[in-house]
This record gives sequence, C-alpha cells and structure tokens, in this order.
Amino acid sequence: MIRRVSSALVILVFAFSFFACEEQGEIAPSIITEEALLVSGERMRLSGRIITTQNISATNHGFYISDNEGFSQPIIISLGERETPGRFIGETSGLTIEKNYFVKSFVDLPSETIFGNVVELQTLSPNVSEYSPNRGQPGMVVTINGVNITEDVKVFFGNVEAEVVSVDFETILRVRVPAIGDESTVPVRVVIQSKEIVFQEPFVYRTGVYTKISQFPGNIRFTEGVSLQESTTFYAGLGIVQPGTLNSTFWKWTYGETEWTQVDSPSPPLRRAFSTKTFFGGGSDVPAAIPNNERFYKLENGEFIQLPDLDLLFINGVGFEIDEKLYLAGGDTGEGTATFLVDTNTGDWEFVSHSPFKILSTDFSFTYQSKQYFIDPETRNLYYYDPNFNNWEIVGSYPGELGNNGGGFAAVIGDKVFVGVGNRSNQMWELNMQTLEWDRKNDFTGSSLARVIGTYQIDDEIFILRSPETQVGGSIEFWKIEPNAF
Repeated sequence: MIRRVSSALVILVFAFSFFACEEQGEIAPSIITEEALLVSGERMRLSGRIITTQNISATNHGFYISDNEGFSQPIIISLGERETPGRFIGETSGLTIEKNYFVKSFVDLPSETIFGNVVELQTLSPNVSEYSPNRGQPGMVVTINGVNITEDVKVFFGNVEAEVVSVDFETILRVRVPAIGDESTVPVRVVIQSKEIVFQEPFVYRTGVYTKISQFPGNIRFTEGVSLQESTTFYAGLGIVQPGTLNSTFWKWTYGETEWTQVDSPSPPLRRAFSTKTFFGGGSDVPAAIPNNERFYKLENGEFIQLPDLDLLFINGVGFEIDEKLYLAGGDTGEGTATFLVDTNTGDWEFVSHSPFKILSTDFSFTYQSKQYFIDPETRNLYYYDPNFNNWEIVGSYPGELGNNGGGFAAVIGDKVFVGVGNRSNQMWELNMQTLEWDRKNDFTGSSLARVIGTYQIDDEIFILRSPETQVGGSIEFWKIEPNAF
C-alpha cells in the first residue's frame, strides 16, 4: 500500500513540474526513427515520430537512407511540410537486394534540421518457387510465384528475354513467353539484380510444322478408300467420290517427286475396305456399302498380288499388322467388336477377341511395341490390345478433339505418338509412350473441313492426304508434318 501511494505522489510531482515548465517556455521538439514497418528485396516502409507539446512549423520531414554511416549521397524520402507532432511514414523502392542500409529520420525547422537516431536495416533476398504453365506457345502469359521480386526483374526462356507483364505484391510475376529461339525445350531463368535463379523444370514450346507439298489435279477427291506404303512409295485410291458414286481411280507417289500420278487400279472399285501398309481387301463393291467383297490383295515389290479370297465379310473396320500377322478389328458387321486373325496365305480366319467398344475405320489407332492402340470415340479412353495375351486394357485418356467422326491420323515416331487433325479439327497431340503423358502440338495450318484418307511415314516425317468435304472447293491435298520442327 505504501509503495502505491509513493508512486502516485511521484507521478503527480512530475506532472506538476512538467506543466510548470511548459508555462515558463517552449519545449524543443525531438524526433525518433522507429523500427521499419516493411523491408523487402528492394522496398522499405519506414516510421518516424516527432515529439513535442505544441505545433511546429517544419518546412520538410522524412528519412535519409544510405549504404554508409556517414550518409554521403543519401536517398532522401521527402514528406514535405508539417505542423503537428506525431507519427509519420515514408516509403521508397529501387533498393539493392541483400544489402545493409542506414536510416535516420529528419525534420527541417526554421532554425535547424533535427535528425533522429540511426537504424541499420538489410534488404531481403529474392526467390522464386514455381511457374505455370510450363509448356505452350509464344505470346501466352506465364505466372511465376516467389518472394521479394523486384521491379527490375528479368526473365529469360533459354537466351531469349521475355516481356514482364506485371509484378504484383513482389510475389506474383507475370511474363509473356517470347518467340522460340534455337531449341524447343529451354530453361527458364529469372534474374533479379545480381541474383540468378534457374528453374529445374524447363519450358517446352509447342512444335509442329505443316507443309503443303502438292494438290491432286482438277477436283479429285474421295473418302472411304485405301492407303498403303512400301518403303518410300505411297498408294491411295478407291472409296467414293460422293455419296452413291464409287471411285475407280488409284494413285501413287514416290519420295522426291512433286506430284501424285494416277496408275492402274489393282482391284474393282471398293468402299470401306480395310488397308494396312501391306494388305487391303473386304468392303463393298456397290455404292450402298453392303459388305459383299471377299477379294484380298498384298503389296509386294511395287506390285499388287491378289491373294485367296477372305472367307469373311468385313467392312469399315481397322486392319493392323503385328509380328507379321494380320488382324481385323470391329467394322459394321455384327456388333463391331470382334477381332479376327487372318491367315494371309489362305484367307482363312479365326476369332480371337471382343473389344470393349465398337471399332470403326475412322477411329484413331496405332501400333506400338507389338500392341495395337485404339481411342474409344465415346469415352476418349485409350485402350491397347495385346495379341500375345489376347487382352484389352485402358492405359489413359485422350485430351484433345476427336473431330467429326474421327477422320484424322495417328503415327508413331520412336517412343512418341502423334494424333489428331480429325475432320473439322486442327489439333494435333503428342503422346509420350514412356510416361503416357500428352502434349499439345502446334495446330494444323490447313483447312479443317477435310478428312485424312492416307497416312504415311518416312523417318521423322509424317505425310497425310486430306480430302475436302463436299461443300468445299478444290481437290485432295498432300501435306508433310514435321512434329518436332519449329
């Protein structure tokens, strides 16, 4: 109790003395440099306080910032005139990262300049953590997340500098992907003043170059035909020129030539026959697409050899060769799910499996490592059929456009599969068979109002024939696709 009374007396005495002094004369103002409110990689937000019992007539106040204690060539944050005491806040940017600075507050009075205490501060180190998306094409915006990102940041894709779109809150950096340089897969490098950070994950540019080689003469067009390849020579023909009219022409192209040339047809007109690189047959020899043809042909040494007739009516399905064996899958007979193994010497066949869905000739399909892959057009699921174990299995899903009833291509180069350019779609996608991950490629640059009627391949180049829709003018176009070029 005594201690409390004594404390109260002391406070009262101090207050009396203070106000007595105030009556006798003015108290000189003092100024304090407080702790920083914010310090980042290049920015400081500072706080100071003017202490006095009365108004002042300051012509200026603020902060001095310097990288040396002598404050030579300081950065001055000038906050202008001031009349009242109390707290004030100033901010500056453009500082150097990871550097020590000395800060003191000031106030300019009519008779003198008063400085506060000196506070030592250090700017912080910038860093980046992730960016997305990590693949795409020039012109798209990529977002980089980090901390203490400065306004003078630079970003490079490979050796090409990107345009900085914005830096928000020193944590979100947006840049525009620059034009592709010498490589399609490049490191992403962030330079913040003297600090350089390289992301572990590179940026992957979309690739794919499409070159139109030639066009069939006149208004030649057909669909539902056959296409075959022997070495560097391609063949295509038969099918229908329009609903109700069969096509009797057959065409040939050899690598190095500029034009396709018409040759004698190895068979009477057919539509919806199956074809592989080596064999073709089945289908219908009447416009109504009734399965009635059992003729069967093989391409060998530039000649078409008629083999023993198929003891099977097969139309509008997929033919494929695995380990020198011929298989026929799906079609418009029965439920369209049967798979047959064909003896190419006798034309005999045996049923081997049912597929999980109906397979048609327009579906995307390709061969890889002794398995045949199909994309179910209803579910987009990617299946494979393994003839060695006679089983079907889902291994993924196709993310792209299938087009109007398919009508695109699928081709295998090494461990990559290229799929797309279906009817009324310009999309092409790449499937990595090691990871089963999809990447979108550059869009096809020709008209989407067409169907692929032939797919061929020489080394890393893919060739396709595109037959325009009926309402579109022109004739069949011949294109080269370089999926990895840019």
